[in-house]
Amino acid sequence: MKSFDWTKCQERTRDIYERVPGYPSPPLIPLPDPNDVSALHELGIVNTPLSRFLVRVALRAAGFRAFRKQLPHHLEELLRRSNLRGAGLFALVNSATLALQDDPRGPDPLERAATLILAARSFYRELWSGRLQPDRFQGHPLEMGQYPNFFSTCLTIEHGNARLFKSSCTALVNIVIRGQYFQLHVGEMEHDPPVGALVPALQRVVRTAREATDDSRAGSPGILTAAMHKTQLKVFREFLREPLNRESFHRIRHGFFTLCLDLDTYPENEAEAARQAHAMNLHNRWYHSSVQVVVFGNAKTAVICNFNTYVDGNPMMRFGAELYARALRVPVTRRDEEASPGPLEVEPLPWVVKKEWQKQAEKDVKWVTDDQPATFVIDGIGQQSFIPYNLKPVPIFVIALQMAIQRVMGRPLPIAQYLTLSRYRCMDLAIALVATPEVNRFVQYVLHSDRNREKSLQMLQMAIRSQQQAAREARRYLSLQKMLSLFLVTRNRRQRIYVMAVAAMAFFILRLLGYHKPRLSDVVLSHPAIYPEVPIIGRPGIRLPYVRYLGLHYQIMKDRIVLTFMPGLRWTVPNARLVQMLHKSLEEILKLVVPRRFHQMAH
Repeated sequence: MKSFDWTKCQERTRDIYERVPGYPSPPLIPLPDPNDVSALHELGIVNTPLSRFLVRVALRAAGFRAFRKQLPHHLEELLRRSNLRGAGLFALVNSATLALQDDPRGPDPLERAATLILAARSFYRELWSGRLQPDRFQGHPLEMGQYPNFFSTCLTIEHGNARLFKSSCTALVNIVIRGQYFQLHVGEMEHDPPVGALVPALQRVVRTAREATDDSRAGSPGILTAAMHKTQLKVFREFLREPLNRESFHRIRHGFFTLCLDLDTYPENEAEAARQAHAMNLHNRWYHSSVQVVVFGNAKTAVICNFNTYVDGNPMMRFGAELYARALRVPVTRRDEEASPGPLEVEPLPWVVKKEWQKQAEKDVKWVTDDQPATFVIDGIGQQSFIPYNLKPVPIFVIALQMAIQRVMGRPLPIAQYLTLSRYRCMDLAIALVATPEVNRFVQYVLHSDRNREKSLQMLQMAIRSQQQAAREARRYLSLQKMLSLFLVTRNRRQRIYVMAVAAMAFFILRLLGYHKPRLSDVVLSHPAIYPEVPIIGRPGIRLPYVRYLGLHYQIMKDRIVLTFMPGLRWTVPNARLVQMLHKSLEEILKLVVPRRFHQMAH
């Protein structure tokens, strides 16, 4: 095959949400009334006449009022192009890992890797041709502009800053094995290479890696991409002064996705596969990539998706499910070997990596590493436990979690839940405070009183409705916080300094008056869409530095609940202990709702 000239690869777009032909566009999110001050609580500001006056003065002085008047005319353009996540590089705590089901055909790991490469290319073609069924909710189309970010997308560092980078190249797959890096040329998108050509190419990569005499971990930059944002900016400033590093760094940005071959590791189950992929063997990763497919020695597979490349939980789950299903349609037999177009081109990506850089990164990794089990399953309780009794499973779960927290902490905690806003154009997520006063009153009542069943059920329904109302409010308008973020990213450097100074002064005065009480991220929850092909999602083995107590991914299946915990740095309750209290709390709620069930179980 003719040598591939990677220098012809270009950046394909600066849009965060890409326009994908053939898909209906959802409506733009409504804007709140300019005089609506109910959103002050988003900023932790107590709503009083004086606080409203001070906020209005600060917004006018900063120039926000003039920006707000023009916002309806530029809203879509700003949402489409503005990176409100800031291209944060600490992907170890921002990414999420999906464990895929096993391939029932029992392929060897390189065969499974080959089918996954072809599956990703199939998904890409159907997306851009418009043949892929769009996401819908209650018949309405959802935003599809995040799906291109799974392909040829990464975070990059330029001129001392991080940003999102999207390549026009689809012919290169990054491969990492034993800390060594390669690029496999798989050809243009119109013509897939057969499995009979892909597997031998992967075998050549494996032989090359195993024949290396030096310590490949010592020369691997993988762990550098797992470090804190600040550390990476500092390290890569020096790292990119090396000509060899600079060329490999620019080349790796054009990979369609990154394939990590952990062939010396044999996880026993999906939970262990997710943990091994997400938080271990970091020298064999490239966390700048939007997608890393990790294939282990027993062909178990996990997919690491980088949240800061603008892929949210629901698109992640569908991507993983599509990858799994499409790979099953690729034959693993190699009858087409003779018809293959010759050996596929493989080129190494060499690096110069100093030990001092790796040591800095290892400190960051150790800071957030958590060794306790992270993924748990509560069997026998799921959707079928609640839906027949007209109970919404997600609000019930939140109530039970608050009960469990109260049991282990002795007090309730603020709980926030991520919600999708994809029913609106170029929108991602909202956050709703779901530990409402009604939730906390119900928990206090059932834990600390001789409860009356009828009154308990009334309070339970009020707690459920209050959460639904909180979710509706969070999805109702473009939040004030997002509007302020859009305002800030549209300012030049001098204007940003001025705006930040005005904001600092305003918050200083509000704090002196007792009107600023910041909303803290104590407990944060995520319940992405359920796909049976993806039994686990989360960040197992990691602690979250931006959450005070606890982060939790959970999936309420038909007959079980799957949980993956990410404790905060100060959270000391063992994960297993909280699961025990959560299980107990769920059973107490069910006993309240369906007492006959537990009476029958007792006999």
